Amino acid sequence: MPIVSTGQITIVDNNDARPITAYITANPGPQQVFTKDESTVSYTPDWTAGAGLVLTAKVYIGGMVGAEDVTGQLTNRKWSTDLATALTGSGAAISAAPTLDAIFDTGTFTVVHSGTTSTLTIDANMASTVAQGVIYFEGDYTDPVTGLVSHVVAQIVLGLVKTGTNAVYVVTRGQTAIEQATGATKTVAVVAADLMRSAGVDTSGVTYRFFEANGAVQIYNAAPFNTKYGLKTTAFGTGPTGALGDIGVNLPASGAYGAHNTLVIHESAITDMMVFRVEAKDADNVVYQVYFTVYDVSDPYQLNILSSTGDKLQNGIGSTVLTPEVYYGATKVASLTGWNFTWTFYNRDGKRGGFIDTTKTAVAGGRNITANTTGAAGNITYDGAAITWAAGQLVKVVNAAGSERFYEIASGTANNVVLRTPVTNAWLNYTDFPAPAVANDFVGGKLFAVVGNGQLTTAGAASVTLTGDEVDIKARITCDGNRP
Repeated sequence: MPIVSTGQITIVDNNDARPITAYITANPGPQQVFTKDESTVSYTPDWTAGAGLVLTAKVYIGGMVGAEDVTGQLTNRKWSTDLATALTGSGAAISAAPTLDAIFDTGTFTVVHSGTTSTLTIDANMASTVAQGVIYFEGDYTDPVTGLVSHVVAQIVLGLVKTGTNAVYVVTRGQTAIEQATGATKTVAVVAADLMRSAGVDTSGVTYRFFEANGAVQIYNAAPFNTKYGLKTTAFGTGPTGALGDIGVNLPASGAYGAHNTLVIHESAITDMMVFRVEAKDADNVVYQVYFTVYDVSDPYQLNILSSTGDKLQNGIGSTVLTPEVYYGATKVASLTGWNFTWTFYNRDGKRGGFIDTTKTAVAGGRNITANTTGAAGNITYDGAAITWAAGQLVKVVNAAGSERFYEIASGTANNVVLRTPVTNAWLNYTDFPAPAVANDFVGGKLFAVVGNGQLTTAGAASVTLTGDEVDIKARITCDGNRP
């Protein structure tokens, strides 16, 4: 039978292709040492001097008698930092290549692909903000025997080591606990901040800002900061000290830095604890910061009320003397000089009322009520000498059955007072003490003038006298102590 067609196939043994080795050399080396001392910066070695940093690609294939350099035979050669964007140019600006600009400071670079080699020369130092950068070389090698095309990739890691005074931090020292005073002389806590470098404390051109409220609010020369804080300067190695006279001193304007490194803290600034932040800005306008906490380690106060007759009025005794007594922890406060106390009256139903003004109704038992009208603007008429009233003052009326009510006065003339819906005394209302609903339903009862807003205030160890006219069956007296 004759041959009508012929076919063929070529079998290539890629195992016969020679092995490939690729790498990148760096002259003078792939690593720099960065040293910074304030405005003085140095790199070792300095890649902006001499020939710069020269990266050379090396691609070898294995042979019968030795390796063969085939770098110049590669096609599609390129340098990059991302295996994508090729670096090209001679004396090109680093800033013109964004991927390279992310690794290096200002400078230039040159790419050369010749018949024997491929180089990338960089005349720039690494940016001080990076720790390392990766440079890639790529190309395609075609095996002359098998025709196999291999994509070759080599990489080199450039590193930056930071030493010297580039290691910078802020430290605080001083008093981080405060105990509030029991007397009029207040206490302060004092904290100093220092900017530290490996060579020691840095005081050259360093300025500071302090912040309170978890480090969120700057302390500056305005209320309320100027009554709670002050600034001063404390030399390194000297224990920071402060006094009340430092409060409000040397505070900067809002947003500004100051030369003072020590914060003086008034005890009123600390409730339980406060987190502060301090910023230190060096001569290069680089800002460093640290947080610190000041604690209030004061013992709790306890206020007791001593009654000269105990907790009852009986056996013909019509009054009792109430005296404040204060303990700080387990210790009684010996002197209450500078302390102020506010006394509040609550009746048998737990509703707030007021103490009787004995300068207006001095006669025990008060004034007799002779008539009253109804409503929120009702009138009450009483006997005896006329009392001088002013709008906003308070009156206590007790009906014949012994039920008491407190009202605010709109006006008073002769022996008559006109009521009004409370305005001056916001705590008082017609819900707790309803306005007169029946004409003359207070006739046969009593009227008393009430002090100020119903509360009494005393200073130091002064006492108050509680009378039977104030206590209708039962009363509760509270006392708030205000430390000087």
